[in-house]
Order: sequence, then structure tokens, then C-alpha cells
Amino acid sequence: MQTGDPNPPHRIAADPTDIPVVRDKRRALREIRRAEQYAAQGDLPQAIRSLEEALHLGADRYTCYLRLARLYQTRQQWPEAVSAAERAIEVEPAKLTAREAIITFHLENRDYERAIAASKALLKIAPRHVPARDALGAAYLGLGDLDAAMRVANDLIRIDPSSPSHRFTRAHLCQHRGEVRMAVEEFQRVIELSPDSEAADAARDQLESLDAFQLNQILTLACDDSVFRVKLEQDADNAIGEKGFSLSDAGRDALRDMVSDGLPSFGPTPRPSLYN
Repeated sequence: MQTGDPNPPHRIAADPTDIPVVRDKRRALREIRRAEQYAAQGDLPQAIRSLEEALHLGADRYTCYLRLARLYQTRQQWPEAVSAAERAIEVEPAKLTAREAIITFHLENRDYERAIAASKALLKIAPRHVPARDALGAAYLGLGDLDAAMRVANDLIRIDPSSPSHRFTRAHLCQHRGEVRMAVEEFQRVIELSPDSEAADAARDQLESLDAFQLNQILTLACDDSVFRVKLEQDADNAIGEKGFSLSDAGRDALRDMVSDGLPSFGPTPRPSLYN
């Protein structure tokens, strides 16, 4: 007597060609994890070999090439780092991370011309990309092109006028160009925008240096020029403005205190402490 289902359900056999693919993907993931472990241990050559094996086994190419680029960056192998990032871009042209990495590599290598080219290439894709504009300004500054760096800083402020970091950059550039009045105004603007930030602390330091340098010049001039000394005693703000000096609010307060306490009869004074 026959037992069982005479028409058992049909079972679809697994495609034997899928098995090696799944196996390779698992091996690729293991190689990526090994690369991370080797990198954490400082064994960068072995980490690189593991990532190359992961690529061979079919791991995500963009991720692997970008990780390779970072490893070469750590080893300061700049041509290899750039090449790996360029391979990542070939795989995913629309993604920006690899393009950002290339800019960073060129800046760290002080290859400012290539950093400028890479920044401009990224900005063609993403015109409002702030880090690329920051990098572009840094590269121009590295080349000593203060006018071009200032144009970039102005563009950044137009894009984000409330950013204290962009204001600090412009103030720093003004200081380099000898535009003391604008530098003082911009440093003070940084403090107004974000009084408790690191940028504000740095701005206060810069203002104190600018004020102290000018105060010493003002007091020296007052010792040598009796007319200026009298004007200083009568109207300190107007007197220093006529001579082209530009002090911060704290610097003007310090000057008025010095005038009220009595100006020295000769020689520059030691650098005063303006910020307590």
C-alpha cells in the first residue's frame, strides 16, 4: 500500500553559484573587521592588506577605497591617499566624502595649488559647501594670496553672516593686511555673536594684543609729541582717531584710565593688562 503524498510540493533548489558569493561577502566583512583591528593596533600595513583583500572579495568599493585613503593619510603617503580617494570617486561620483578627503590631503601636504583645484571642483557640484570654501581660503592663505583669501571669507559671511568662525577668519586676514580698524571691529563682532565660545576667547586674545601694541605706540607718541599729548588729555578717542589708531572698547577704557592717572613723561610703558 502506497503511503505519503503522491504529489509532494516542489522545492526550489538553491543556486549553487550563490553559495560562493555569500561566502565571499562574509569573508569580505571579516577582512574589513580585521583591518579595523589592525588599524587600532597600529599595524597599518596589515590593515591595508586586509582592505585590499576585502576589495578582492567584493566588499563595498567606495567604503574600502575611502578607508584605504585614510590609512595612507595616517602614514603620510599622500600620493597613495589621493589615488585611493580618486578610486572612490570613480565608484560614486555624486558622493562628497572622498572629494572632501582629497582636499584635506592636499592641505595637510601643503600642496595648496592642488587644494585650490580640488576645492573648486567640489564647489562646482555643491556651490554652498562651507568646508570646501573654508579649505579654499586656507589654501589661498597658505600661498600668501591675502586678497583671494579675503574674497573667500567675504563669500562665507554672505552665506552665513551669523557664523563667528567666518568673522574670526576675516578679522585675522584684516590683521595680516594691516587693516587694524576692521580687524578690531570683526574680533568684537565675534565676541558679540558667541561670547562663550572658543572663537570668542581667541578674539579676546587677539584684541588684547592689538590694543597693547597700539597703547604702547600711543604712549610713546604722547611722550614725543606735546600737541598730541594735550589732545589725548582733552579727548582721547578723537586724538587717537586722528592718528589712525583703533582700539577695542576695553582698550579705550584702559587708555582713559591711563590718561586720568597721568601720562608718563618719557618712555613707553609696560604692556598693560586689559582683560581680567
